[in-house]
Amino acid sequence: MLSAGTDALADDGRAPRYKAIYQDLARGIRAGRYPVMTLLPTEHELCVQYDASRHTVREAIRLLTEAGMVSRRPGVGTRVEAAKSATRYTQRISQLSDLFQYIKNASLRVHDVRMIKVNARQAELLGCALRNEWLYVRAIKLLGAKSAPVAFSEAYVHPDYAAIQADIGRVHLPLSGLIETRYSQRISEVAQEFSATPIGKEMAELLKVAPKTAGLVITRRYFGEHSTPMLVTVTTFPHTKMKYSMSLKVDWPE
Repeated sequence: MLSAGTDALADDGRAPRYKAIYQDLARGIRAGRYPVMTLLPTEHELCVQYDASRHTVREAIRLLTEAGMVSRRPGVGTRVEAAKSATRYTQRISQLSDLFQYIKNASLRVHDVRMIKVNARQAELLGCALRNEWLYVRAIKLLGAKSAPVAFSEAYVHPDYAAIQADIGRVHLPLSGLIETRYSQRISEVAQEFSATPIGKEMAELLKVAPKTAGLVITRRYFGEHSTPMLVTVTTFPHTKMKYSMSLKVDWPE
């Protein structure tokens, strides 16, 4: 059991107190001290147990919730949902550099790379004429090289930049980085769209989830100096493996 300490730091003086409490509770859940489908001690009981403030305990519970190990149930308490944390992306993006850092950190397992003639649906997505040729990339997104898949990705590269095909899988850069490096082009804008869809059978098998699992779809269009996108990506996450966070500030009139 974690011994008493200050709210600011854990006993080792390094980890924030709420993270130390989170880690101790997570260990307790994994060890069966708090079995699945039972309730954690109340906030007050945890405050006493860890000699911590209510705010600190709530932050620890928030981390457990984000990890998919517990859920808050108004009027009931905090229920244990899983004995281990779920693999999940959390994207906190407030500017373009944050997005590029996230993309750089992601890992792709490429399944298919080829030139295609776009169909009607793809032409609408890309804003181009029917049967135009684009470079098509189909891949699985990973949190790490050896981790379970977290998303299914389809990417379309404008034909002007299709020569990056030779670099895909050989050069450790995201597609946007390959375009910028090979062509000395700068991506200046990324337009994002969010939608939801049930995950089909083939994609579900690749992602190791049940068919018709709810999916979050993020479509990104990467622009340079022209109105036609250089790159379009469509990424589908199972709802249990994705959390998207953004912060919006109010611009009050002077």
